[in-house]
Amino acid sequence: MSEEINIGVATGISLPKLSSLNLKYRTNGFRLGLEPEMIIHSKLVDGRNYLLMKWKGVEKPSYVKASVANKKCPSIVIDFYQKHLAWSNH
Repeated sequence: MSEEINIGVATGISLPKLSSLNLKYRTNGFRLGLEPEMIIHSKLVDGRNYLLMKWKGVEKPSYVKASVANKKCPSIVIDFYQKHLAWSNH
């Protein structure tokens, strides 16, 4: 059974829920030689950060460990966090 979360009407994309048991969306596109297009979502699971990566030429996104994405496509990771993090002046 597939569980999904919706990240908002603006994107129109339903995202797979990442859990310890759900390996369907953990395919590492980097190992398959895919080129990353953008990061859609970030998720903390079992103390590890995963990024939902959209791949060029591939319809379905997949989760990759943030530590891997940081090394393979740092500019895409930086762009994602710049757009999605709220900074405080406190």
